Amino acid sequence: MKSRLLVLGTAVLVCASAGMLGLSVPAASAAATARAVTGASETFVKAYSAILNGSQLNLSPVDVQATADGGSIALALATSPKGLGVDWLVKLSPAGVPQWQEQAGCASPQGAPGDYADGVSVQQATDGGYVVGGGTIDCGSGISCPALSGQSCALVEKLTPAGKLSWARAYKVGPDGSAISQIRQTAGGGYIAAGSFQDASQDTGAFILKLDAAGTVQWQRDLGPAGGTTQAYFNSVQQASDGGYVAAGVYYTHVNGLPDQQVLVAKFGGDGTLAWQHGFAAANGGGSGFSVIQTADGGYAVAGNWDNTTFNSGNGAQGALLLKLDARGALQWQKAYSGGVYCFFNGYSETCTDIGAVAYTVHQTSDGGYLLAGDSSLKLTDSAPIEPWQAKVDATGTLVWQHLYYQTYQPTGRPLGEYFPSAASAPGGRFLAVGPTLDYPTQKDLLFAVRTDSSGLAGTCGDVHPATPLQAINPQLAAAAPSLPLQAATTPAAASPIGTLATLISTQQDC
Repeated sequence: MKSRLLVLGTAVLVCASAGMLGLSVPAASAAATARAVTGASETFVKAYSAILNGSQLNLSPVDVQATADGGSIALALATSPKGLGVDWLVKLSPAGVPQWQEQAGCASPQGAPGDYADGVSVQQATDGGYVVGGGTIDCGSGISCPALSGQSCALVEKLTPAGKLSWARAYKVGPDGSAISQIRQTAGGGYIAAGSFQDASQDTGAFILKLDAAGTVQWQRDLGPAGGTTQAYFNSVQQASDGGYVAAGVYYTHVNGLPDQQVLVAKFGGDGTLAWQHGFAAANGGGSGFSVIQTADGGYAVAGNWDNTTFNSGNGAQGALLLKLDARGALQWQKAYSGGVYCFFNGYSETCTDIGAVAYTVHQTSDGGYLLAGDSSLKLTDSAPIEPWQAKVDATGTLVWQHLYYQTYQPTGRPLGEYFPSAASAPGGRFLAVGPTLDYPTQKDLLFAVRTDSSGLAGTCGDVHPATPLQAINPQLAAAAPSLPLQAATTPAAASPIGTLATLISTQQDC
């Protein structure tokens, strides 16, 4: 299964971030906007290309979030014509019409091609602008992350409602590298960010940063590593109803020199005190937590992936993972969505692969169920590629529907998509998901956006395909105690020379 790995200097983290954790907007304007768009019937399937100085950028979509006007903000990674890693943001109307698009990155070239200022998480702020979190290397941020140092630092960018830069801050969270996986606005007008850092021994720990509205660090907490044997990172974070924060990710221990990877969930108080940390582990497999949300009953839902070598008579199994926890983090129920083993003849030999899925994001629906988005395997006669996937499950985790979404290359009928790294809710019970799709003539990826109805459909669109049948099974994870040490730290914010630049955009509408 594909996992999205973003290498930020020497720090490596799974960016799965993206969550649909709700949007904090002014109450009056949000209510008026919701009334205006709830009755709309917009569904669409579109692909967008970014064009700068006559060159088409290669896009790696990473996040999409709802906006107060019923539309959305989408974020992708790209490489500028000068070889620097940059963000590309596009603001879409409820019907998917681009309203503006901007490239954000180093204001001037620093270092060599391959250096970057990359955002992987975006959300609209209460002032109508946008906050972006990610990482940077050699962008030139004072003594924290100086140009040509090779030092990776966490990065936060604040943009205006039109996508222009308000400010950018870099944070040297760890001595050997750091990056943010997800950032969310808090009730007080500041931000909460979570991610990973590496210490001087190159061991990985998870961190959580509380920032004020100007990006100044109010407090910082590092969870792990533990003596080089147990390491951790956070992929997702959100503020809880009690004013504290819940974060999810991965902790792993080294067994015979190999990492044993399991789900990590931690709850912090509003002042950064650690309320609890829980792990969920399999005796003969592993798992990851990519997205966490608070549920309507005050508990939590965690989505990710799972594998176990003993399932299917020892042939193994893997699948998307959904855990339901109570308010204290105790496991209430668990489901994995797997399709067993599929064998096919490629013309030379028989190949067998586990059929499963990965859930990169989870959102609770109005009926108490959950929307999962990520990827799942497609059975073809000569392969089993992964493709963008969405599924709806009920309040107990039982599958209600699931679909695959992808364009095809007409001469061969081969799929051009890969996965949905992020999805968001839309007015009227609709859903919006984004991911990459290949522009075959240029061999560059576009931003593929699908807005569906509450059944995951976009009319009779030919880009919506039946999913390979998956079954909801018990993954047999057991509660574990990671016992990661907690440290308080203080990381100063350093101004980062980020700039924005308007791009052109081309829209291809399939449905």
